[in-house]
Amino acid sequence: MAKYKEIKGVTVQTRATDPTVNEGSWASGANLNQTRYGLGGAGASNASAIVFGGYPNGPGAQTEQWDGSSWTEVNDLNHGRGYIGAAGTAYNAALAFAGNSATVALADLTESYNGTSWTEVAELNTGRYNLGNAGTQTSALAFGGYIPSPTQFLAINESWNGSAWTEAGDLNTGRQGTTGAGASNTAGLCFGGGTPSNTAVTELWDGSSWTEVSDLNTARRNLGGTGISTAALAFGGQTPSYVTKTESWNGSSWTEVNDMATARGNMGNAGPNTAAITAGGYDGATPFENATEEFTFPSGPHLNEGDIFLSGGTALKGFGKAASAPTSAWASGGNLNEGRNAGSSAGTQTAALFAAGDPVSAGTTDSTELYNGSSWTEVADLNTARRETAVGLGLTNTAALCVAGNPPITGKVESWDGSSWTEIADLNTSRSHGGSSGSQTSALAYGGNDPPYRAYTESWDGSSWTEVSDLNAARYGGMFSAGQSNSSAITAGGYSTGYLAITETWNGSAWTEVADLNDARSGLGSSISGSTSSALAFGGDSPPATANTESWNGSAWTEINNLSTARSQLGGAGSSAVSSLAFGGGPNPVATSTEEFTAGNVLSTLDFD
Repeated sequence: MAKYKEIKGVTVQTRATDPTVNEGSWASGANLNQTRYGLGGAGASNASAIVFGGYPNGPGAQTEQWDGSSWTEVNDLNHGRGYIGAAGTAYNAALAFAGNSATVALADLTESYNGTSWTEVAELNTGRYNLGNAGTQTSALAFGGYIPSPTQFLAINESWNGSAWTEAGDLNTGRQGTTGAGASNTAGLCFGGGTPSNTAVTELWDGSSWTEVSDLNTARRNLGGTGISTAALAFGGQTPSYVTKTESWNGSSWTEVNDMATARGNMGNAGPNTAAITAGGYDGATPFENATEEFTFPSGPHLNEGDIFLSGGTALKGFGKAASAPTSAWASGGNLNEGRNAGSSAGTQTAALFAAGDPVSAGTTDSTELYNGSSWTEVADLNTARRETAVGLGLTNTAALCVAGNPPITGKVESWDGSSWTEIADLNTSRSHGGSSGSQTSALAYGGNDPPYRAYTESWDGSSWTEVSDLNAARYGGMFSAGQSNSSAITAGGYSTGYLAITETWNGSAWTEVADLNDARSGLGSSISGSTSSALAFGGDSPPATANTESWNGSAWTEINNLSTARSQLGGAGSSAVSSLAFGGGPNPVATSTEEFTAGNVLSTLDFD
């Protein structure tokens, strides 16, 4: 809700038609005729492209041409191969090189396409596959790649002048499954890949040497890439799970933009960063992909953050981040190493922790995993294995607490310093299934079951727990919990004699009932390091398990886009309603999957107060 003082002096235009958000998005196109992965692509845009090679059942030679609405089979490559290199900014002027072939284990062959047929031309100096590429039919780069025997992740770079390949300056980081962008052999970009571990390293080519520049936000291999060295797009790939994440390069840094519809890697790609096309690929299952997606930007006029205007002469509207309920969807992140539910979670979307929990029905675990924004890593175990701990506690994955749990029901508390767990002062009342929020030095634990279900609240000052005012509604069962200290917290949902929607906020001395959740449930996930004015509640059980997501703005809950997978007793992290992480959960089999929520700018109608 806008305040008069916030817009006083701002020029407010009247617009008959609302401007659009100037950000690209993916849309589905017609499927390939041949399902496959590891293919190459070339073309000017998502209106004109070709793809070739790949693995339908073995190394393929098939070539398909895209006319903006459908794929048509045209003349095949002379040699079928997959994990192929490709260059070309026109459908009738493409280059195919390297790859893995049934007849040539490490192909060094280069073929040139004139719009009708493929012709063999000069060979690469080093045969390889799963390499990066950039450029055109007459001015191209081939970099990185893989040789299996002996295993080598290559840094070799070769430059193509239209008739021959010449070895040029090597990459700084040898890798396979990388990709690239660039319009010639004098200006290129290499990003992502495997070393063999996934990397986010980005390198810029100036015609003579590679220089490391800003990394991708998400390390991955076998990703797609289009564009030029100053304006590129990176999408999909493995983290090791396949992802839909898309990032845009502006010449100096990567920014996350709208995700693909289908998580996959090893696609055929073409076009600039503003009008890209991708087709085929692999999503971790068979049969392989034949889906096509097109990336486009809307025509102007466009909205800018902070815009305020009178829409149609009747409604005052504003455009900005979290101006109303976030509209972005959940996207896939890296999988947990150990699936589980009913654990203890902490941190943010890019620095999360998940400890304890139930890996199988009625089991317990002492394992701890840390998330870095793309993948989970196992670290030091808890001293006491348990499940059904307090929901979670900690603003980062380097400083957190694991509180209470069972079996048996316990009040044990352990403190995490980023490398190990240490037992510290116990709660005054042992319990399980409770809620908690705050930091390692200023926290709150509330509710739970000892049995029966309780309203007890305890405050932590960094050295001891003190009983303070009770919740208004006694409950247990994985309530939504958020807050950043022992003086400010919010909790919602849970279970007593039935499933609850009740929401309460804590001001440092007492709990106050505020607006209820739209859906009564227990076992919710939370943006655990969010605040009493901005938080996200997701998943849960009423039963059955649900994917419902609700956004809290300080006064009310709003239903927004659901998780892709319904689950309860899941882990959660995040700093606000516009940045959250969901992981694990049940029912059986317990999940390993992670989902990330990041809201973009939204257009909303404004009122005065």
